[in-house]
Amino acid sequence: MYTPPRYTLAHIPFLRILIPLIVGIVWQHVAPSTPALYLCCSIALGAGMIAWRVRKQTFSATRQWSFGMAVFATFATIGMAVCIINTPSTTLPQLSNSTIAIACIENTPTEQEYSYRTQATVVALNDSNTSQKTEIKIQLYLQKSFTAQNLQCGDLIIFRPQLQPIENRPIPYAFDYAQFMAQKGILFRQYLSDGDWQLSQFKSPLNLRYRAKHIQQQCIEALHRCQLSPETTALLSALLWGYKENIPTEIRQYFSAAGLSHILAVSGLHTGIIGLIIWIILFPLRYTSIRYVRGIITITLLWAYAFITGLSPSVVRACIMATFVGTATILNRHNTSLNALCGSAMMVLLFSPQQLFDIGFQLSYTAVAGIILFSPHLNIGNYLNCNNTIVRYICTLISTTLAAQIATTPLAAYYFHYIPIWGMLSNLLLTPLLTPLMLLAFAMQLFEALQLPHSWLDIATDILSRLLTTGANTIASLPGATIDGIWITLPTLLLYSIMLIAIWYAISRKTLRPATIIITALIALQCIILYDTVRPSTPLAILPTERKFTHIQLADNNRNCLIISTDSCQTIPTTGSEWRIHEHLKSQLILAGDTIATPHIYAALPFVEFYGKRILWIDNNDWRHTHSSHPIHIDYAIITEKYTGRISPLLKNCQIDTIVLSAAIYPQKATELYQECVQHNIPCHNSQDNNIWHTKP
Repeated sequence: MYTPPRYTLAHIPFLRILIPLIVGIVWQHVAPSTPALYLCCSIALGAGMIAWRVRKQTFSATRQWSFGMAVFATFATIGMAVCIINTPSTTLPQLSNSTIAIACIENTPTEQEYSYRTQATVVALNDSNTSQKTEIKIQLYLQKSFTAQNLQCGDLIIFRPQLQPIENRPIPYAFDYAQFMAQKGILFRQYLSDGDWQLSQFKSPLNLRYRAKHIQQQCIEALHRCQLSPETTALLSALLWGYKENIPTEIRQYFSAAGLSHILAVSGLHTGIIGLIIWIILFPLRYTSIRYVRGIITITLLWAYAFITGLSPSVVRACIMATFVGTATILNRHNTSLNALCGSAMMVLLFSPQQLFDIGFQLSYTAVAGIILFSPHLNIGNYLNCNNTIVRYICTLISTTLAAQIATTPLAAYYFHYIPIWGMLSNLLLTPLLTPLMLLAFAMQLFEALQLPHSWLDIATDILSRLLTTGANTIASLPGATIDGIWITLPTLLLYSIMLIAIWYAISRKTLRPATIIITALIALQCIILYDTVRPSTPLAILPTERKFTHIQLADNNRNCLIISTDSCQTIPTTGSEWRIHEHLKSQLILAGDTIATPHIYAALPFVEFYGKRILWIDNNDWRHTHSSHPIHIDYAIITEKYTGRISPLLKNCQIDTIVLSAAIYPQKATELYQECVQHNIPCHNSQDNNIWHTKP
């Protein structure tokens, strides 16, 4: 009879270190404080001194709690310290008009709608008097040109620095882009026109990271030389080498809706396939006296692959786990998968504590933890003692997929606000295609490097890639492929985690002792859901800073959201979707000629009344030739990009308290309108400079 593994703290010693390390990082992230670091360090020293004095009292309770306190406080202090050390400075060196910056390009520029975007590090600042070395990570937007398109990792560019802090456009509950970039150590940005910078004839010294980037780029260029379709080339660039920038948006949406987003990012799954391929190739070493070299070579090549693909958290996690398990095997020491997982998380956080708040890091470790803890209990094949290889493989695949989804679905819904319903089906049918696809693709690239004929490999790889993409598209097109509009709060996520751990403990120990915790968590979850259902929505009117179109969103306390837009497609804008999901708003577009009324909003374009405030929506030039002897009082006049007139004709018909200029207005035109508002002594909100406009009742 199969018995699933039973974990205790003795099996996972790294967990005792990981927990206080996470506590220290979270503490310093939520409430940064140097005195807190000193206090924690003092507690560690005090507890350590007590533990030293009673070290000979083997069974003393004082010895146990003082030693435990010393270890906890020590690693909490280390967590706080590494968090402080890795926090980028928010202040810039003194810059003058004559300052010249030299920056090293960190990655290949990616094409945006109006520019090329890349990340760079300012390595030197020079002016007429001084020259200083520095290290400031920035995000650059380069005007589209041939030179910008062909920049490579390690190139040096020269420009005059006019760095601006990366700021959010504060839409409620929206993605915090500034914090996302800060986790990467990037706090500043700059736009450079084609004549504002020049490429240096020198290159940055090729350190290990730059060499890995160059190898990655060469591998991607080799893919482009093969006879593959553009979609297959873009897909394989992501699957094999971690370059996702060229994947079409449609393919991303297919894989996301089908629950296969993890396939598009090089992860532990890909690393495991690479490790399996290397292990099989080195199989003859098993019968030699140096069979231990097999594990060393496998681990070394896995780390080389991790460097080439950009050291993503999931790959680093997989490589560290492989290193722990492989080293234990070589030394004939026992090491559990869960302990290796905790050890890999500890190593990652020691060098990059901000990874703790990265979505990829959290999803990767949560998925693997779920597989380790729940998969053995969900695998029916283990209990049936089935000897059929195919049946056992299917049972293992089902249990692994189900365990990963149980662990990660709430976390994914917390961040992305949707759940892929057919994720189990897509993983069962399409994930097995990944191994032969990667094998064929690697063989194709090897033949290309050796200049051997590989047309048959190109055809087979293209067919398999199209099958994977078509399958993802088909599953994503099934009825009810995703449940959208889900909002999970942090307390809900924590309660789910507690309940999940309690369920695992009850199953693994075959006891009902955690039943009280499970029932309490369920009741608390129901209370949160009930409160979220009956609470009134918060009234708010917002005008986001969209560059293409202008739209205003008006929400009342009855969960109604009326939207006015200049977009001729007549679709609900994606901007503000997080806010609408959080407030459970029912969205409705207001079109020209519509008359819509709620208890607190009345709309008959171009006039809108919002909780007693009058809003004028100006999206045409009809106001130029009208004149009223009795001007209408207007609280806010929203001027969109479709109005090409001036402010004066508006004042002949309306007495305006505040004018709001859309971010979609051409910048020069917006400046002229703003100056005219100043002349007429009318308060003006220019969305291009002041982010979103919003008002409350």
